[in-house]
Amino acid sequence: MHTGPGPEPRPALDQFIAHLAALRKRRNATWTGLEQRTGVARQALSAAARGHQPGGREWLIPSDTVAIALDQGLRADGTLFGLWVQVRREDEEIRLARIAAKAFPGMGGLPPLLGRTVEAREVRPTDRRLFGVEGLSAAAVLAFADGVDDQLRTHHPKITDVAGAETALADLERDRDAADPADLFPPAYDAWVTVETILSKRVHPKYIPKLTSLAGTLAAGLSTVASFADNDSIGRVFAGIAEVHANAAGEPALLARVAGIQSWQALEANLPLNAADIAAQARLRADPADRARLAAYEAEAAAVAGLYGRAENAITTMREGRSASIAGRPAIPWGTANEDLFVALTAAQTPGRATVAVIHGTRAVEAFERPCQGMALAHLATAAGHLRGDRPTPDNAAAAAIAALDVVRHAPNAEVHGRARRLASELSAWESEPLVRELNARVATV
Repeated sequence: MHTGPGPEPRPALDQFIAHLAALRKRRNATWTGLEQRTGVARQALSAAARGHQPGGREWLIPSDTVAIALDQGLRADGTLFGLWVQVRREDEEIRLARIAAKAFPGMGGLPPLLGRTVEAREVRPTDRRLFGVEGLSAAAVLAFADGVDDQLRTHHPKITDVAGAETALADLERDRDAADPADLFPPAYDAWVTVETILSKRVHPKYIPKLTSLAGTLAAGLSTVASFADNDSIGRVFAGIAEVHANAAGEPALLARVAGIQSWQALEANLPLNAADIAAQARLRADPADRARLAAYEAEAAAVAGLYGRAENAITTMREGRSASIAGRPAIPWGTANEDLFVALTAAQTPGRATVAVIHGTRAVEAFERPCQGMALAHLATAAGHLRGDRPTPDNAAAAAIAALDVVRHAPNAEVHGRARRLASELSAWESEPLVRELNARVATV
């Protein structure tokens, strides 16, 4: 089916892509292996994983033949096909909505499906409709919750399911930057699926804000963990889902968190100016408790983009916002270690500031309470300072980079690995140094 390009969100398609990626990772499946198992060309299978058909037909959703083949090849027991059914319905609804908007502009959207009308007081209109409230099939419910009971016979969520999701979120928040993504992702994904399933049904209005916030926060955490696991496409999908929920909930902390994720993703995609702008724009709307962190993101990105004056101004803003972060309830905790880290990261990208990078990077390493991504990045900022000063000390730089890799030895982190790899390439002129050779060997095994 072909609707053509347009601005409409496609959350059902996003969920199909995310579920397919999770299944493929769980089964350790390759496109070549799936091609041999299903008889469907791997180009068609890999295109479906991106949400379209091969040959440049990016606005054609995957065909039923490919969806069935993927479901069978990945032993998904009909769950993936169930999600594809929702994608097909979503595509058809978009097409019909365009026809209605053009022919009957005053209609205000499509009429409700027969037999699915609910009282207006029962469910208020929110962005929750984007997640398939109308017409959710039994197959899609199975796809998300593996046969979970009907949780809303009385329009009240099952307390144990909500509590389980909250526990999974607490675990994810506690270990997000210090544990192996392969251990973190599955339980958090299952919790997100459970909450989305609850939201897809008729829910008493008083539960909607809490559930929407819970689903969005889980999606934000999953986005971060996916990026740590070097799966940027899934990271972007979950960031988009988190953004939809944040807008629906109107929750400033979640909006600020999503903006921070998107800024970080832009920086890792080598789009530093975009990253700086995302953080700066979000800071203007953010709660005071989140402004220091967003200013920190802007500072590093601006320095990478060569906008050193803007970076320095952002560092000043970051420092001015510290007290509000400590006194308030920021989306992500902020303190002295984070402040020193971003001073060091920004200085490492600024000419003439190598000594500042070493000093504040060292302070940040000492200030973090446990091994985590922040500690590893602080080691790398220190390493960059040793290398980019007037008198480079490659042995110190290599030692600090090795220390960063040691921090994430048991909690693989693609961002740390990528930065360590780039730093190792800067040390190519000193390959005879023993520590530089050791760093190269370590990077090669990542």
